[in-house]
Amino acid sequence: MREQLHQPVLGAVPLDEDGSAWAAATADTLVVFSGSSRPTHHAWDEVEHGTWDADKRAFTLRWTDWDRDDLVLKIPAGIRDGDTYASTDVAAFAKALRQRVEAAIVHSAVVTLPSGVTATASVRRGSDGDLYSVTRPMMSQAADKDDGEALQALENRVREGVGLPTR
Repeated sequence: MREQLHQPVLGAVPLDEDGSAWAAATADTLVVFSGSSRPTHHAWDEVEHGTWDADKRAFTLRWTDWDRDDLVLKIPAGIRDGDTYASTDVAAFAKALRQRVEAAIVHSAVVTLPSGVTATASVRRGSDGDLYSVTRPMMSQAADKDDGEALQALENRVREGVGLPTR
């Protein structure tokens, strides 16, 4: 796995008990290796939020693109290689996940919309270095005109905070 990444691994976790599938955090991307298929790469700025559920032993990643299904990474308690068994420590991966997602966020703000819904807006740095903004909920999901205007004002505020043009 490491030789396929061409960059240091900040943390990695197995996704099956035989160690043939892994999720690896690098400075640039989250890489998921699933057996013999090609690895998938996910840029950190695409990750809205990540959580760890210790009872289910699963990381759940929510994307900034609401149309994308959450990525659930189920982590076995350990991996077995013949007679050898090694328990899985998720700490380094969890730390790298948190740090890389936070590093992609340049500026953010939270408000309560007139309807009572909590809204967030963030400016993120894409893998190409460009800055862009994201709101949650998205503009198209605003409950009414007042929420839409408040959400637009929130997005303008975070964009203005980093010198991006407002809309």
